[in-house]
Amino acid sequence: MRQIPISSSLLTYLDELEFTEAATAADPQAAEFAPAFEEEIAGWPEVSQRERAARRAITRADAVVAVGNGQLDATTLRFGDHCFLETGRDRKGAAFRKFFPTAPSAFVNGALRKQCERTRDVIVPEIAKLAADSPLRAYATPLLDGAKAALAALAARARAEGNAATVASDVREWKEGVNRLRTTTHAELVKVAVERRLGRAWPEMFFRSASGSAEVDDAEPVDPPPAPAPTG
Repeated sequence: MRQIPISSSLLTYLDELEFTEAATAADPQAAEFAPAFEEEIAGWPEVSQRERAARRAITRADAVVAVGNGQLDATTLRFGDHCFLETGRDRKGAAFRKFFPTAPSAFVNGALRKQCERTRDVIVPEIAKLAADSPLRAYATPLLDGAKAALAALAARARAEGNAATVASDVREWKEGVNRLRTTTHAELVKVAVERRLGRAWPEMFFRSASGSAEVDDAEPVDPPPAPAPTG
C-alpha cells in the first residue's frame, strides 16, 4: 500500500477514499473497515469548498489590486503630464521634482505600496501648498482617493492570503489524517489476512495506489506462519 502524496489534489484523495470504501464494502471480510472511509468521504465537500473559496478570494483580491493600481497609475500619469507643463517643462527643476524625483513613468512602475504612501504623504500635501487657483489642485482628491483605494486593496489581499495559509494548513492536516487512516486500515487488513490465511495480495487489493507515492512498510508479514511439524 502506498500513501497519497500530500501534493496531490483533493480530487485524487476523494478518488482513493471512494475506491477503498467501495472495495472494503464489497468484501464481507473487510466490510467493517468501510464506515471509516465513508466518514472521510462525507467530510470531503467541506474541505474542498474551503480550499476553493480561499483560492477564489485571492484571485478576486488580485483583480481588485490590479484595477486599483491601474486607476492610480492613470491619474498619476495625467497629473505628471499636467505638472510638467505647469512647471515650465523642466523635469529637473525643484517645482517638478518635489512631486516626482524620478520620471512619473518610473514612479508608477515601482512597488504599489510605496507609490501609494508617497502619493498620500508627499504628493497630495505638496499639491495642497499650491496657490488656490493652480489647476494642479484638482488632482489632490483623485490621487488621495486612488492611493487609499489601492492600499485598501493591498490590505484585503493580505487578509485573503493569510486566510488561504490557514486553510492550506487545515487541508494538509486532513490529507495527513486520510493517509493515517489508510496506513492503520492496511495494518488491520494485514492482520486479518494472516489470521484467515488470505494471502499477501489480499490487503493490497483495497487500495489503488497513486502514481509516484511513497511506499508504506507492512506492519507484519502477510504469509501465514508455517504449520507445525506432524508428531507421532
